[in-house]
Amino acid sequence: MTRSKLVGITAVTLLWGMTLPAQATPPMLKQAKDAGLPAQNCQYCHTVAVPKKDTFKPEDLNERGKWLMSEKDKTKAKDINAGWLKNYPGAK
Repeated sequence: MTRSKLVGITAVTLLWGMTLPAQATPPMLKQAKDAGLPAQNCQYCHTVAVPKKDTFKPEDLNERGKWLMSEKDKTKAKDINAGWLKNYPGAK
């Protein structure tokens, strides 16, 4: 494989990865629980019970999840930090 092909493939892969929406992960759920939040499952931030990476739509987020996405954008963070949920204005 030539160097230019390798650079091109790497660039496309990185750009593709940057366009994917943030996804919930089991460690995020653990972070939320460790922060003392009442997160019991994915529906703490999602409207679907088990969000799937390949079929994710922004509509699959509840208000808490949408807020987390906006915080990620505001802070220009690479990933969502479930600890931010302590500052969620709609917390009960």
